[in-house]
Amino acid sequence: MVAGFLADEALASSGNRRGGEAEDCTLLRKPQLVTTVISDFTPEAMMSIHQYNPRGIALVVDEIRALFNSVKRYNNRNNLIENLLTAYSGQPLKVIRKSEARPILIKNPCINIIGSAQTNLLSEIFRAEYMANGLLDRFLFVYPKDRRISGWKRDDGTIARPDLVGQWREVLNRIVSLPYPTGVVLNMADDAEEYFYNWYNGIIEEVNAIEDDAEVESRKMKLNGNAARLSLVFLALKWATDGGGMQCVDLESVQAAIRMIGYYEETYRRIQELIVTSNIGESKEAWSSLLGDTFTAGNAIVAGKRVGLSRRSVYYALKLLCCQPNPLLEKIDHGTYSKLRPNKVAAPCTIALSDGETSGGRAGRCILPQSTNVKRLIPIPLQRCPEIELWTKDVYDWCAR
Repeated sequence: MVAGFLADEALASSGNRRGGEAEDCTLLRKPQLVTTVISDFTPEAMMSIHQYNPRGIALVVDEIRALFNSVKRYNNRNNLIENLLTAYSGQPLKVIRKSEARPILIKNPCINIIGSAQTNLLSEIFRAEYMANGLLDRFLFVYPKDRRISGWKRDDGTIARPDLVGQWREVLNRIVSLPYPTGVVLNMADDAEEYFYNWYNGIIEEVNAIEDDAEVESRKMKLNGNAARLSLVFLALKWATDGGGMQCVDLESVQAAIRMIGYYEETYRRIQELIVTSNIGESKEAWSSLLGDTFTAGNAIVAGKRVGLSRRSVYYALKLLCCQPNPLLEKIDHGTYSKLRPNKVAAPCTIALSDGETSGGRAGRCILPQSTNVKRLIPIPLQRCPEIELWTKDVYDWCAR
């Protein structure tokens, strides 16, 4: 505030100076656009718009991938990702530009993002850098179970239909019309807070039960922030529709938010399975060929790097291949896996009979392929031949030692 006041004072007192003489003048305040939803923007324009819209802004992009591509467009000058992460954590945003007369300071940033993505381009969004910095952990994903497109149905006008668009407009206009003198902190009611704490403590127990830190999903540690935000959303919607109070966040709003988090996380898991299935489908054979019949998670990560799989994709792949209806892997120990279907299937034991055997002569040889499990061959019926029976008995006794 002090810096902003001094900057305005300096601009107002400077005036127009000609020949060293100051002329009295009044600077007109530059008009500012008051808006909430923006779609086509640069990072600098976004910050400037947010400065004059302290209630918050919403970034609506048709393709969310375009938002991430803009990061590469501006190279090192683009702090969009850092600004989004800072805004999510509730920290103030400050931008200092040479072209600006005064720095931009947003004490309570609120930046919302909504967009869509094609399923075949999801791998471009779930890139390693966005997974590492936690940006995608803060997104809520929606992906339908039934991907069939509903057919159009003609309306002959005989059935009265409610004006859903008008009803939603009324609800949203009432929320937007709330006064915004200063920020207000709403605490949870006692029963709501207890329910919220019990829910998140359950997540903490699940995380603590994982011994290998590499297997911990960082996304789980962001769920409390998303649930708290959704609790406020449901509380505001409840106030706008039922006329309830907004003195504190009630139990019903918290329960609704946690149910929504469960839906979003189920969606996220299905998206991850889709990505992993696609990636593994392209490189499964190459990835699997780099692994032995028994291997560790570390071996799988190293092999994944060689075929272009990220660390998280490898862990999702291990989990998926262990839990699918016909599993290809088995977790035999902590961080240790075994293939249920080895790359090379052992050939059956073949008996080569000489011409002499067919006429009552000496028996032929039992050819045992390399790496064949002898114990598994013993129950296979063999032709009656004393030498073969004696040989297989000796081999079995040797293996049983």
